[in-house]
Amino acid sequence: MKTILFLLGVFLLDSVRGDLDTDKVCGYGTARCRRNCKRQEFKIGFCPNTNPCCLKGRMAPH
Repeated sequence: MKTILFLLGVFLLDSVRGDLDTDKVCGYGTARCRRNCKRQEFKIGFCPNTNPCCLKGRMAPH
């Protein structure tokens, strides 16, 4: 029973760590690796983990 709980804990910690790993810097330090780019960002390429590299865009003047 302890082994099952230990393995479950390791699996959950690994999945949480994988989610935190998605916010890495890309684009020569100007962008972020994300699962999905935010509304004000656009994709400029891909990160090593195949997530999009998202760069903040400027809003058009009104």
